[in-house]
Amino acid sequence: MSIKPLAIFAFITAFLYSNGVSLSFADEAPIRIGIIGPFSSKSSSDMGESIRGGARVFESDLNQIGGVLGRRIELVERDDQAKPEIGAALAQELIEKEKVVAVVGFANTGVALQAAPVFQNAKIPLIISAATGAKITRQFMPPAVPNSYIFRVAASDNLQPVSMLNEVIDKRKLTQIAILHDDTPYGEFGSESLIAEMKRRNLSPVAVESFKIGDLDMTKQIIHAKQAGAQIFVSYCLAHEGAALANSMGKIRAGVPLVGSWTLSHRGFIEQAGNNAEGVRMPVTFIENESTRSDSFILSYLRLNNVKRIPSAVAAAQTYDALRILSLAIMQANSTAPDQIKAALEDMKYEATSTVVTRYKKPFSKNDHEAIAQNMLFMAEIRHGKVTYAYKEDASSALIVRTK
Repeated sequence: MSIKPLAIFAFITAFLYSNGVSLSFADEAPIRIGIIGPFSSKSSSDMGESIRGGARVFESDLNQIGGVLGRRIELVERDDQAKPEIGAALAQELIEKEKVVAVVGFANTGVALQAAPVFQNAKIPLIISAATGAKITRQFMPPAVPNSYIFRVAASDNLQPVSMLNEVIDKRKLTQIAILHDDTPYGEFGSESLIAEMKRRNLSPVAVESFKIGDLDMTKQIIHAKQAGAQIFVSYCLAHEGAALANSMGKIRAGVPLVGSWTLSHRGFIEQAGNNAEGVRMPVTFIENESTRSDSFILSYLRLNNVKRIPSAVAAAQTYDALRILSLAIMQANSTAPDQIKAALEDMKYEATSTVVTRYKKPFSKNDHEAIAQNMLFMAEIRHGKVTYAYKEDASSALIVRTK
């Protein structure tokens, strides 16, 4: 299939959208797509709100330019509350009751792990846009499973530890590393991935400390790590617990830097940690405050969701991109049949442009269901209460499109 039709389509739709023209739809049923995330969970709501918010921006954008296959899309939103059993039940509901053709979302590794088999068994495509546990996609890939319906547009836990340790070991030249993580599957798998990456570099952590969801005082774990000789703390936890960790470090004047996973870029971490968030670094795929390529997405998000700040800019951007890729797969398949959508996702003929994180030439293949590659991550830093680039060279190359 030629790329030219898509280029023409993109030009026409961009022209219509920029001139405020809304296309009418034929009298056909909408294409129903499930959107699921933790909209009401204290520790995870930044991600859930951003998944939903990013999806709403995409729905508005696409429907204003005529939808796909001449049909508008309709989002079917569900709140999994960051609870695995609820996520699995809602997955069943979206498939059996709501008759969705595909689903985008999930923020928590533990929830996604229980829900993914529901989609796999029903042969309904799922594109995960925030949950990073490597096992979620890996468990369904060939040769163990010949045909996987589980895809992801987020940086898996195979990638984040590499970026985090590149920062700590290669750039800061620190090798006495303490790992602190929460006791969720996300935190535990992340810690395991960090240890494995350190082992690959012939290193071991001086301490590994854990804490529970909802804990507010981590001074005991911090003191243990300091006594073990830690020069730096590396965390794998949700945003609210990350803030409690940063505040505990500030309380006892730990005197060591903190590098964490992408969740430390969330609004909840920044607001709750306050001054203790300053200087904290984390790998991300997208920064809200310093984007020029994606200004329209940011402005639309703030307007449509009536907020002044995206709670998790990374989750919002990745959700938008996941839906863009999905819509192109539906267009390529010329069908809403789940098996044909899956086949199109694995062999995209169209390049996914008008996306936020990057452009996607071949986001997936039969043996690779991860759209985000290592070169798409860069280090961010909290400065004056905002997420910004940690390094000038990343800021100066922000407009360069990074692809697989």
